[in-house]
Amino acid sequence: MKSAFARCAALLLASIVSACANDPPVAKLERPNVAPVRQNSSGTLRLQNAKINPMYRQILAIDLENVAHVASIDNLEILKARQEVEASRGQLESADAAILPVVGPGVVLNHLQGVDINNLGILQAAHFTTINPAVLVRWAVNPGQVYFNVLASSKRLLATEQQDSAVTMQTIKTAALQYYDLVLAQARVGVARDALADAKEFLRLAQRRFDAQTGLFVDVTRGQAVLADRQQDLALAVDDFYKASVALGTTLNIDPTVTLVPKARELARRDLVRGDLGIDQMLALAVQWRPDLQSVNLLLAATGDDTNAIIWGVGTPNLQATYQAGKFGSRTATQHFPSKGQELSSASVGWVFNPVVFGQVRTSGAVAQIAVLDAERLLEDVKAQVVVSSQDSITYARLIPIAEKQVTAAQDALRVTRENFQTGTGLFLDVLQAQDAVNAARLRQASAITNYDKSQVNLLAAIGLLDQANVAVAPSAAKPPK
Repeated sequence: MKSAFARCAALLLASIVSACANDPPVAKLERPNVAPVRQNSSGTLRLQNAKINPMYRQILAIDLENVAHVASIDNLEILKARQEVEASRGQLESADAAILPVVGPGVVLNHLQGVDINNLGILQAAHFTTINPAVLVRWAVNPGQVYFNVLASSKRLLATEQQDSAVTMQTIKTAALQYYDLVLAQARVGVARDALADAKEFLRLAQRRFDAQTGLFVDVTRGQAVLADRQQDLALAVDDFYKASVALGTTLNIDPTVTLVPKARELARRDLVRGDLGIDQMLALAVQWRPDLQSVNLLLAATGDDTNAIIWGVGTPNLQATYQAGKFGSRTATQHFPSKGQELSSASVGWVFNPVVFGQVRTSGAVAQIAVLDAERLLEDVKAQVVVSSQDSITYARLIPIAEKQVTAAQDALRVTRENFQTGTGLFLDVLQAQDAVNAARLRQASAITNYDKSQVNLLAAIGLLDQANVAVAPSAAKPPK
C-alpha cells in the first residue's frame, strides 16, 4: 500500500510542476518620452480674480497637480478597478489550488441494533457500535485542464491589471479636462464681471449726459437694458462655474458642496506631445502602450486557453488518488474491541467522454470570436482617437495666435471708440458694440488655449502615455536650456 501511495505522491508532484510552469519573464519596456524639448512661448492669458463666492460653505483652491494626484488615488472607479484586480488574483489562486489534494479529517460513529447480514448473506441478530476517527487525503485532477485553467487565470489577472491602468489613465484624463473646463468657466466669469462693470460705468455716463442735456434718453434706457443683460450673463456664468466645480469634485470624490477654484492666475498653452511625431508614429505608440488594448488582447488569449482547457480536459486522463489513515474500534453488548490503526489507499487513471464537451467547445469558440471583434473595434476606436486629438491640437494651435490678434485689434478699436464717445463724435451704441467685441475676443482666446491644452491631454491619453506626472507638471526636458 505504501508503494502505491508513493507512486500517487510522485504523480502529484509531477502534475504540480507541469501546472505551475510559467512562460519566461518578459523584460519591461521603458516608456518613451514624447514631451517637447521646449514649451511654446505663445498662448498665455492672464486670469483676473473672478471674485467667486462659495456655493455653500467652503472654497478650495486647486491646481492641475493636485487634481491629477487626488484623481489617481481617491476616485471610486479606480478603487473599483483595484478590487477587480484582487478578484482576479483570487481566481488565479483558486486555479493554482486545483492541483492540490483535499484534506478531510473526521470521525464516523455507527450504531446498529436489531439484525444485519453477515458475509455469507445470512440474516442474524446484531447489536454493536463502531467509531472511526480518520484523516482522508483525496487528490483528483486533470493535468491538461488544470494547466490551461491556470494560464487563462494568469492572463485574466494581467488583463485586469492593464484595465486598472486604463481606468487610472482615463480618470486622470477626465479630471484634467474638467479642470480646464473649470479654468475656462472662471475666465468667463471674469469677462462677464468686467462687462458688467463697463455697463454700469457707461450707464452712469449716459445718465450724467442726459441730466446735463447733452445726451439722449434712449442711451439711458439702452444702458439699462445692457446692464440687465450683462447681469444675467454674469449669473449664468457663475452657475456654469459651479456646475464645473461639482463635476470635477465628483471625479475627485470631494463633497459637492465644496467650491473648487483654480489657483492659476494665468492660462498658458501646454505642449505635452512633440510636434515632430508623425501620425504613424503616434498610432504605433498607441498600439504598443494603450493599456485597454493590452487588456483586450490578454482577454482574447485567455479565451483561447479556455478552449484548450475544455479540449485537453477530454484528451488527458483524470488522475485520482486517495489515502486514509485512522483508527477503527467496535463495541458490542458483551465485548469491547479497542481501536487499532487502519490505512486505506487507492489510485486510478481514466478518461471521461461527455457529449456536453462539443457544445462547450462551440460556445468557447464563439466567445473567442466575440473577443476578436471587440479587440478590432477597440483598435479602430483608438486610431480614431489619435487622429481626432492630433487634428484638434493642430487646429487650436493655429487658432491661438489668431485669437491673440483679435484681442489686440478689438482692444484698440474699443480705445478709439471710447475716445470718440468722450469727445462727442461717437455713439453710445458704438461703445457697446466695441465692448462686446472685446469680450467675445477674450473668450475666444481663452477657449482656444484651453481647448488646445485639452486636445494635448486627449492626444497623450490616446497614445497611452498619460500619467499623473506628465499631465500636471511640464517635464524637465521640456524646459528651455539656460
